[in-house]
Amino acid sequence: MVPAPISFLSRRGDRCGYEVRAWRYMEDAAWHVKTERKSRPLQAKAYVVRDGAFHPETASPAEKVAILSLIAQWEAGLGDTQPNFMR
Repeated sequence: MVPAPISFLSRRGDRCGYEVRAWRYMEDAAWHVKTERKSRPLQAKAYVVRDGAFHPETASPAEKVAILSLIAQWEAGLGDTQPNFMR
């Protein structure tokens, strides 16, 4: 028997001067995030965020606020989302 496909979710949003793009498999608690300052495009940073912990642990405090507040909105099903993107 073939296993059921894994559910894929992708989102994007803007917060605190950062553009945040993220994806996750619904069966996994980790978000895979790319973020960049709107004032410095093309300098994206990548993180894996699980339970509020960042890997690698190099995000600035403002970057963490932007990422975590958007993740909270996405998980609550609230606005500031743009589903089904790939960039």
